[in-house]
Amino acid sequence: MSTADRFNPGAYRDGDSYLHRFDVRLKLLLLLGLIACLFSATSPLRLLLLLLLWAAGACFCGNALRDSWRVLSFMRWLLLFTLLLHLFFTPGRTLFGTSWLSYDGLLRGLLVDAQLLLAVLFSLLLAWTTRPERLAWGLTGLFAPLQRFNVPVRETGGLLLLVLHFFPLIREEVVQLQTGSPSPDDGWQAKIRQRVALIEPLLFRLVDRADRLAVDIVSGRQPDLSAEPSVERRLSRFDLVFFCGGLLLLVLLWMV
Repeated sequence: MSTADRFNPGAYRDGDSYLHRFDVRLKLLLLLGLIACLFSATSPLRLLLLLLLWAAGACFCGNALRDSWRVLSFMRWLLLFTLLLHLFFTPGRTLFGTSWLSYDGLLRGLLVDAQLLLAVLFSLLLAWTTRPERLAWGLTGLFAPLQRFNVPVRETGGLLLLVLHFFPLIREEVVQLQTGSPSPDDGWQAKIRQRVALIEPLLFRLVDRADRLAVDIVSGRQPDLSAEPSVERRLSRFDLVFFCGGLLLLVLLWMV
């Protein structure tokens, strides 16, 4: 795996699993239902069942556990801040006979942290099994009825697709600049100065890459990002059965 791939734990992974072949529009709807079921959970049992459901889907994605751990390390300060916020400011039963450590706040903070983490993990599962262009046009398909109210849905979808195509370029340029720059040994101030010094060359390189991407699109070497891809709009029987099964599973989880 290249350095650029390791830099992005949410990159798409090739595969031919059910999740990879599932229609992206229905996949997005099920993800919304899962997140609603997740944040309405009040018992650890529902969270445990959702974690098992995520693990079953992650089996079809390579290096899922490793990249999930990396995402968890990215979120560690947010999760810690959320836990401390509930621990110190939630009224209720207290810990160790103190008046400023909330036992109810500890339980609530752990619940919120688990909800946030599972929401990110399910979003990663969507990114691992869906190509960026399919994801962009899946969103466009869901919001297509808004075109009757003169909402520029297709133009917005094309812009989103352009942004998704440009993100890997940003990642590659950042990795190349960081690889070519020696690591300073003078402490955190030198590291901050080094990062600031990388901003100007990064902007110039990104402008050059954007120009080359635009030339490739005009010349036909890259797909036209403003044109809708030729994908089958009709849902297959597999998509409908999979979607109905997912809805039934959501209803059962909601009852836990």
